[in-house]
Amino acid sequence: MFEPISNNMAYSKKIVSQITDAIVRGTLKPGDRLPTERALAEQFGVSRTAVRDAIKLLAGRGILMVRHGVGIFVAESQSTYGNMDEALSGKAGAIQDLFEIRKVLESETAYWAAERSTLMEIQKLQAILDDAFAHKRDLAILGERDAQFHVGLAEASQNLVLVRLMLTMLDLLSESRMESLSIRDVPQQSLVEHQAILDAVKTKDGSLAKQRMFEHLTRVEASIRGK
Repeated sequence: MFEPISNNMAYSKKIVSQITDAIVRGTLKPGDRLPTERALAEQFGVSRTAVRDAIKLLAGRGILMVRHGVGIFVAESQSTYGNMDEALSGKAGAIQDLFEIRKVLESETAYWAAERSTLMEIQKLQAILDDAFAHKRDLAILGERDAQFHVGLAEASQNLVLVRLMLTMLDLLSESRMESLSIRDVPQQSLVEHQAILDAVKTKDGSLAKQRMFEHLTRVEASIRGK
């Protein structure tokens, strides 16, 4: 009935989370070279096997690139998806197009997160929101926490393709994110809605999490378009 639990896999997921967080924060940028496996293992305090497993996961989803004999690099986002920001910039329906995609992808992401998230991932998401509530007047921090929350949900969905998509979309989302956060009362409302989404994830209610995410994105879009 039960299968052995691999500590290496648990460690690998934590490494994946820390690397994606660094990309969200901008500490790691596309094209940046990561330390060697040995150095990463020392920094994380884990075995090289755990590091290698994490790198394989991230490389397999296009988040990292491994150049044998050269090193480990953060993937260049535009090498896979093209210049999406240029395609959308200046287009009258850009906001509508972007939010149509977000509603589809992120509503399902919330559903899967509710179905599949681990306690560790839920604790991480709550810590992100707690810090956001503590800095609810600082738009720069709120923008970063907003990005971390949405990418964190993708991680909790256990689908690294979704994580890759969210990381690729960060540049596209940054303008609309800061635009929405600059509207009066919107940042505080978004925090309340994020907490409501997470509460549904905590109770494993996928349908409710999906609905709340859809409603959240619909309201944010309306706020931007009505600005």
